[in-house]
Amino acid sequence: MRKAQVLILLFVLLLLLCACAKNEGGQNNPLQNEPGREEPGKTPGSGKPYPNADPDGGINLDKIAHYDREYDYTQNPRYRVAYLTIESGPLYQQSAEAYEHWAPLYNCEWASFLSSGGDSDLFLTNLQNLIDQGVEGFILDPDASIWPAVVSLLEQYPEVKWMSQMAPPRDGESDEGVPIGGNLLNNYVGFDNYDSGRQQVLRLVQWKKENLPDVPWEEIGFVAMAFSSSPPLQERVMGAIDTWEAETGCTDNIFMADAVSTGINLQGGIDAVGPVISTKDYQYWLVAGLIDDFAQAAASVIDQQGLTDNSCVVVFGGSGLQMQWDAGQQDSFRYALFTAQNLYAEPIIGAVYAYLNGWATPDSIWPSWIMPHDHGKDGHTYSQLRLPTVWLEYETYKHYLEWTDIYANADAYPYSREGINVNDYTPFLEIPKEYKVPCTCEYCSGS
Repeated sequence: MRKAQVLILLFVLLLLLCACAKNEGGQNNPLQNEPGREEPGKTPGSGKPYPNADPDGGINLDKIAHYDREYDYTQNPRYRVAYLTIESGPLYQQSAEAYEHWAPLYNCEWASFLSSGGDSDLFLTNLQNLIDQGVEGFILDPDASIWPAVVSLLEQYPEVKWMSQMAPPRDGESDEGVPIGGNLLNNYVGFDNYDSGRQQVLRLVQWKKENLPDVPWEEIGFVAMAFSSSPPLQERVMGAIDTWEAETGCTDNIFMADAVSTGINLQGGIDAVGPVISTKDYQYWLVAGLIDDFAQAAASVIDQQGLTDNSCVVVFGGSGLQMQWDAGQQDSFRYALFTAQNLYAEPIIGAVYAYLNGWATPDSIWPSWIMPHDHGKDGHTYSQLRLPTVWLEYETYKHYLEWTDIYANADAYPYSREGINVNDYTPFLEIPKEYKVPCTCEYCSGS
């Protein structure tokens, strides 16, 4: 009898061990474990060698960083990742939430979101401290002027991998033929900043034609919000001013509100644009807002002057506008050229993950997205992946934002998903023609 009891106990222990082992294999996948949130198409342990692998099983370097619902990420090591920024604000906060959403899906531990409050020395200190604590993957948004110092620090830790978000990392060189801001120091996921400035003004022109058709262009004040110490942001300003001149033929009514001495935040924007709008003799204003805080600042000043109905503010961004509309506030801040943060964050954290696993390097990822005349120096081939944008408008913004939730399997926005189809938008862009121009530089040898 005792022998039989022992055998039964051994059998029960064996069953418990098997159950624990089975559960441990999927413990890092939150969608797998959360009731009612099973991940569509997920087949853990399916044996796919890489995410979004080619049909022959090889690495697809153009797609390796995008999330693959059929790939078992838990078969790889678990890394710690963090997001460090020079400033805080709605856009940075929503970015942090997006990275925190994606981290466990990529089998990563979310370590931290840290802002240094405009202090570059503190930014570097935060970076060093997190490296010392074992964080291996970073998304970084420092002040553009300290990129060389950031890279110098990171080069001491080859096991650490990183990407930037808000702006391409550049070395600050300004020799003839060097892109604005200097040579690339790593890959960049984002947008054509000059064209974003252009698109903002085209939307302002459209609004004026629809709402102020009888007002001469000369009677309208145009403001380009600026932060001139940031080369990428200055590209937006250049695109905006060039397009205004081309579309209106006016130059005397252009004003630049530069917040470089007041701060890249809401109050800094108010301090920069307030003296322009309050002292110039215009009853109509069109504003290219540059970033959300500045666009909200311009709209606030316009409202104080009683000119809301006569004015329009647009921006390249949109997180602040979405939050403003959600709170029931509508003013002259009317449109935003936007990419939802979950779509923005996906390939960025995905690239860091690909580097950490040794699937790709900064010189090999996204080979179809290498700019012929802007890919770093000393033989580097850093790529610049572009993302699609959508104009946020009050009547339709909820539809787009909920679509991004469907795509990312997230719950970032509290709206109805009724009537939304996964094919309503796309997270991908066709490769623009400027990426296909043959390069004649010494590194590419005309290829």
